[in-house]
Order: sequence, then C-alpha cells, then structure tokens
Amino acid sequence: MKYGSVLAVFTTATTSLPSLLAAQTADPGDLPTGDDADFDLEIVDVEVELIDGSTVPMYAFAHTGQPPSIPGPILRVKQGDTVRIDIRNSSTRPHGFQIVGQTNAATTGIAPSEGDGDDKVRIEFVATKPGTYFYVDGDNAPINRVLGLHGALIVEPTNGYADGAARKKPMPYPAGSATANMKSLFTAFGEATINGKTARFPGKPWRAGREYVWIFNQIDPVLCRRVAAGENPSASEFQEQFHPRYFTINGLCGMDAAHDKATCPSGHVGEPALIRSMNAGLATHSPHIHGNHVFVLTQSNANGVPVYQQDLYEHDVWLMPPMMIKDVLLPFTIPPDLPPAPWRMVQEKYPLQYPMHCHNEISQTSAGGSYPMGLMTDWEIEGPLATS
Repeated sequence: MKYGSVLAVFTTATTSLPSLLAAQTADPGDLPTGDDADFDLEIVDVEVELIDGSTVPMYAFAHTGQPPSIPGPILRVKQGDTVRIDIRNSSTRPHGFQIVGQTNAATTGIAPSEGDGDDKVRIEFVATKPGTYFYVDGDNAPINRVLGLHGALIVEPTNGYADGAARKKPMPYPAGSATANMKSLFTAFGEATINGKTARFPGKPWRAGREYVWIFNQIDPVLCRRVAAGENPSASEFQEQFHPRYFTINGLCGMDAAHDKATCPSGHVGEPALIRSMNAGLATHSPHIHGNHVFVLTQSNANGVPVYQQDLYEHDVWLMPPMMIKDVLLPFTIPPDLPPAPWRMVQEKYPLQYPMHCHNEISQTSAGGSYPMGLMTDWEIEGPLATS
C-alpha cells in the first residue's frame, strides 16, 4: 500500500555491492556546525559463543572502556559535525576502516599495535546527509567485514521537524531535503482527525530516540577458523566457498535476539518506531514483520548514501541484499484483525507480541537447529493508545 493512495504496485529494488574506497560527493548544504564528535575504536581478535554453545574466531570493534562487540558500537553524530575517529589495531593482522558513504572517511593498512604507545590512526571528516551508514573494515573486502568488523554510524539532522517553523512534529531527517511524502507522514502522527476524518495515527508523534538498529550478518564457522589459522583466501574464493550456518541480528540468533531489549521494538499504540535495518553479510534477507506493515523511508544507493524515498510504500517484506541499508517506520497501529472498542480482548490481551522473521527460509535455522533459531526477533505493543 502506498501512503496517500488507495492502491499501488509493489516493487522490488536491488543494489550492487559498493566500492568501499569510492570517494563520495558531499551535499552542498552540509556545512560544518562547529561541533566535534570524537570516538576511539579498537580492533581485536575475539572468540564468539554462538547460540548452540560452540565458539568461532572472529574480529570485533571495541569502544574505549567497553568490551568488544559484533556489531560494533553505534556512533551517533549531528549533520555538519567534525567527526574524529582514532583507530587502534590490536588484532594479529592488518586492518582498515571506512565510513561507507562519507567523504574523506577511510584509511587502509593499519598495522597491528606493538605495545601500549600512541600507535593509533585518525580519520577526520564532516558528517553529511542525515541517515544511517555502515562503518566497516574495507580492507580484504568482504572478508574482514563479514568476520565481524562492521557497525552503524547515525547522522542526525540539526533541524529534524516535519512541519518546519512550527517545530512540533519531529522526524529524523532534515526538513529542507526530506521528501514531501516523508514530511506528510511524520506530520500525520499524533493527529486525531485529518480533514474531518478519523486519522490513522492518533497516538503520539515520533520522538527522537525512539529507534532501533537491526544489523544482519551470517557466519560460516569453517571459513572463520581457516582465516584465524592463517589462510588468506581471495575475495572470490571466500564468496564462492561461503556457506553460512548462523544467521544473526545484532550478533544474536533466535531466542537470544527475541529477548534482547535493544533489538525488540516495544511501546504503546500510536508510538511509531524507526528501525534502521542493515545487512553486513553476503546473503540476501527479506525481513517480515507480523501485525503491522512498515514504511520504507530511505534506501542506500550503490555508494552507501541514503536516498530519501519520494513514494512511501507499506511493505509486508523488504528486500535486503548485501550492504543494503533501509530505514523503515513501524507504525504501532492496532492490527486490523483485532476487535475494536468497546469489545474487550479476551483471547489476546496486552501486551500483544508479534514476531519478525526472514522470508529467506534457510535463515530461520542455525547450524541445522530447529526453526526459528536464526534471524528473528519479536516486537511488542505494551498497551492501548496513551492519551496523557
């Protein structure tokens, strides 16, 4: 279904794998804000415990004072910020680093550190178009990325309001470059009636921070162990021999992901949530959410830059090929098959819980485990429309 239309044709889009070192052109309106955003990242070798209790060698990013994680920590900046990232390589192998889709945000061949000295590499750039971006190890692509060296950079707008000067309806994109339909959608949230008719989204407007990051990946433990043992397969050999046995969302599988509060969207009716979905792996996914359809707001182009969508379609599934990024909006509307007021829900009471799983069927298992132990999670409507 298309926002603002009665009927629309569902379409599927694909993208090619971006060149991780391609220079990007900045938006002419992306002027420095004078603010700084500083981060320290460390690349380390790790042993990852999987959902079946087995372990596999991988790489991971760690932020200063925090344990390593796959995916790496979320980096959040404002459009126009001067961003400085210091990278230290504590792995046994050389690595690189790049923000895909940002100009002057890449470095290669970071040698392993030789002690506790100040042997770090710095990248510095001005954050451009608001949206969701990958940071990855661009060296030895796609091997180092798939083996754990990936994460999300989120660029927030300096003026993210759908209704411009009124500054009442927030949205995570700048009013000056968001499409008319994007602004119309976010303006509609929190309206009881529109043109005398009952509005679809009478709950609360979207609010900053009501968002989730879903990073998909796949793990081939055989190739992980071969690389850790010293083998150096070429990119083509790695992709030809890649047989994923574990399918993760935010590094978790199955029940682990379904019970992870940072992964599972939750809220009341009328509290829309933004989901920044990203595919760091080599397999294509088709996420499917039960209970609600989602609006696809942005889609990354071949260079990793978010493209704001002119036409907002409601999707039952959305296609996620490798290195694709899509921001989608989960409306948190009452599913249409539930009885309306004044009928009490007898069989289904709050909280209402629904799954998200992938329609690429193989991704629902891990290492031959039972469905659903792969790429899946839950989302939850905690209660009815909040009017206070």
